[in-house]
Amino acid sequence: MTRGEIRQSIKNEVDDQTLDDTIANSWIQRADEKVQSWRPPEDRDQTFDYWDYLKTEQPYTTVANQPKYPVPENYRAFVELKIGTDKIPYTLVDYRARDRYSDHAVYTLGGSFYPITTPTADGQAMMLVFVRISDDFASDNDEPEVEKLYHQAYVEWGKKMYYNQQGDTELERQADNNFERIMIGKWRDQELARMASADDQASIPRSSLV
Repeated sequence: MTRGEIRQSIKNEVDDQTLDDTIANSWIQRADEKVQSWRPPEDRDQTFDYWDYLKTEQPYTTVANQPKYPVPENYRAFVELKIGTDKIPYTLVDYRARDRYSDHAVYTLGGSFYPITTPTADGQAMMLVFVRISDDFASDNDEPEVEKLYHQAYVEWGKKMYYNQQGDTELERQADNNFERIMIGKWRDQELARMASADDQASIPRSSLV
């Protein structure tokens, strides 16, 4: 669904064709932010790096003895860093604990990342894997980046905002519940895909994901 199609679905499902397009567009943009920041109810502290559709790579080239490199503008969270032909990824550590590590660790600070240890050679390839912030909708032809199966979440969020504006708490609650149901489905589908592809984990029956 495009933004225009989502907006029309909101109008159709609340049965109000007079809904202002600008207001509806702002709700759809807010829905995109809510999808990206959603947490599973049983683990509100879980980080957002499990959203596979927002993971991306950024190549860098080492500069000898340069200790820091800027993160991309759309950077949201660290996943891993690899340098040169080394097969062992660098993992993120708290910058306050950086002195406890001598290698294969990296910390972020002030919009930059700092590999431990500092590369001593020019021209080595570095690959930063990170979670990015999705681009804002720019036109009615833009689609959410999350898979189409979950686009209805944007409609439900728009309905929730509409009913909130109307003061209809019961229908607002229903729309919110629908949004949560769709997002839980997204999370479960992704966890199942992760377990199916993980060669170092025991399989977990689908029935155990309740």
